[in-house]
Amino acid sequence: MEHDLHDVICRIQRSIRYHKARERFFRFWSGLAGMLCLLAGSAVVVSILAQGPGWLALGCGAVVAVAQAAEAVLGWSGKASAHSGFASEFAALERTMALLPETDARTLKNIGAEILRIEAREPPIYRYLDLICHNQVARAIGSDDVEHLAWWQRTFAHILPGASAMETLPRS
Repeated sequence: MEHDLHDVICRIQRSIRYHKARERFFRFWSGLAGMLCLLAGSAVVVSILAQGPGWLALGCGAVVAVAQAAEAVLGWSGKASAHSGFASEFAALERTMALLPETDARTLKNIGAEILRIEAREPPIYRYLDLICHNQVARAIGSDDVEHLAWWQRTFAHILPGASAMETLPRS
């Protein structure tokens, strides 16, 4: 029983870390696109008002168009909000667990069902990032159940789906 409770708590904590990491990733790109639009848009106005070279206005206009198109097509800010919501749901579940006077098999089953309900709405998981979060939780609790990741897997964890990583990660 205690082992099951431990697995559920680790799974929830890993999910919180995962969604917070995805939220930060998408907020970064959304903020970068916004900053580029602001800077490039300002440069266009200054260039036109100062009778600057045409290539400067054209280049800055292109930067604005590309940054706004990327935000519109990729929806970074919307994805960041979605991952923030998932992290909040898992954190609420963890708080609920902390307030329970005792955790029996039925309660664990209900919590497991709630985890599955949340996971059913999640976008596909990036397995390398999931492994990074698994390792963070393992280190936080003092476990040696840490999976090795190559530098390129860590670097591109938000970009590469890492389907083959699933074979190395024990899922509860």
